Amino acid sequence: MSKNKAQQEAPQKESRVMTKYDRKMQAYQEQERKERAQKQRANVIGVVVVLAVAALVLSFPIRNYLAVNGAYITVGGEKVNKVEFDYNYAMARTNFLAQNSYYLSMMGMDASNIDNQMYSTDLTFRDYFEQLAVANIKNTKALKAEAQAAGFSYDTDQEYREMMEELKEGAGGTSLNKYLKSLFGGYATEARLEKPIREGILTNAYYEQVADASAPSETEINSYYEEHKENYDVVDYHMTIVEAELPTQAPDGSPTLDEEGNEVAYQPTEEEIAAAMDEAKKTADTKEATVLAEGESHEAQSRSATNYLLSDWLFDQARAKGDTIVVADTTNHRYLVAGFDQRYRVETPTVNLRAIMTQPGEGSSVNAQSILEEWKNGPATEESFIELCKKYDENGAKEGLYEGVATNSMSDEMNAWMADPARQAGDTGAFTEPEGANYVLYYMGLNDPVWKMSIRDLLLSQAMTEYLEGISQSVTLEDPKGNLNYLKVEAAASEAAAGESESGENQEDTPESQSDSSGEESTEESSEDVG
Repeated sequence: MSKNKAQQEAPQKESRVMTKYDRKMQAYQEQERKERAQKQRANVIGVVVVLAVAALVLSFPIRNYLAVNGAYITVGGEKVNKVEFDYNYAMARTNFLAQNSYYLSMMGMDASNIDNQMYSTDLTFRDYFEQLAVANIKNTKALKAEAQAAGFSYDTDQEYREMMEELKEGAGGTSLNKYLKSLFGGYATEARLEKPIREGILTNAYYEQVADASAPSETEINSYYEEHKENYDVVDYHMTIVEAELPTQAPDGSPTLDEEGNEVAYQPTEEEIAAAMDEAKKTADTKEATVLAEGESHEAQSRSATNYLLSDWLFDQARAKGDTIVVADTTNHRYLVAGFDQRYRVETPTVNLRAIMTQPGEGSSVNAQSILEEWKNGPATEESFIELCKKYDENGAKEGLYEGVATNSMSDEMNAWMADPARQAGDTGAFTEPEGANYVLYYMGLNDPVWKMSIRDLLLSQAMTEYLEGISQSVTLEDPKGNLNYLKVEAAASEAAAGESESGENQEDTPESQSDSSGEESTEESSEDVG
């Protein structure tokens, strides 16, 4: 066929009328094409889904590997994995709640879901706990470096075993690792926690060694006392309170009604209050002469325990026996009449003891006396008492040890037992309080008086705080992955503060100030021109 002929026939083929069969075949071919396309898309989607599931499944061991072996943050050049960070976070959180749960409940905060609540204007409690965790990790790493430099060694095996035994008991019927995850985060296991736990035991032992060496001397304690006597002395005084007799109804005897017509308590006018106070003052002035003989006795009162209106007067170094005073308490519409007896330092020694404290359990036959009998029926030694502390004590003191217990800090019965001059080391006593609480005490001996214990604890705390700050100050923190949100908040706050400072500096040289000065110049020039 020639080229011209093909060109002539082509239009005829294109213009041919489609038959019913042609349309049917075309529809069939189009449907087949769509099904092939759908099948291809399904295959692609299936591959993607399979790959996604596979990636998710594979991510579990990867995430576990990174949590155990990867650096969540770096402290002092040492990698801190997610397990160790979560452990310190949990410890910081637990300690905070143990110390502040009462105050949180008073503020209406839910301690069980506290992490996402606001700690401050910018930080959540999670951010704050992260700060505490990082501070603790810094201290731990710094103490570990100090211990190594000092050649300090400590066998952590016994304390580690005891801690794990306590955790196993806490787990109850739950597997230990599941229990550890509930306490210390989703990646926690016994094996993974061993390193940070042992490290904590070691550094705590070294800290205690440093603390023992840093204890203040008698000279330092006495010197501090001389500078802060008012905080450790106590006073004896007598006091009489004279209440102002305020009117309880209007002068004409008519009832006092609120806006809704309900009868309410009468509120005296300022004139009526002033008149009542004047009368009370006359009575108070009369009582001043007899307050030392007839006033209520207040003995061994610390400055913080006295009424703030009287504390400065009572603890004035110039105060002498027999001094009296009348002070107006305008807030409560009354007068305080006080007579001074003496100021002194309580030298009563405190005591050291071991104690088992338990609460009554429903259906339990265990009480203070039964625990004491169990001790007596055994070796009846201090060591066997320690074992019973571990078995029964619910207060959490290590081996039930309490040092420096004041002999006026317990119930009257226990106070009398502790303060008995005949008390000897090894004496025991069983006490059950009216509300059912049980106390079994093991007497160890006398300790320093409260004032000296308080000053020693304060000076030691200051010394150890300074020590920790000094050794941890140079410990670096790196967070290249941006895991610590509080660092972002701090950076944003610093940036904002810098911006405000720069804005303040620029404001001193604004176009407005320039226009003001140029305006003055132009005004002067204009006046010269006019002249």
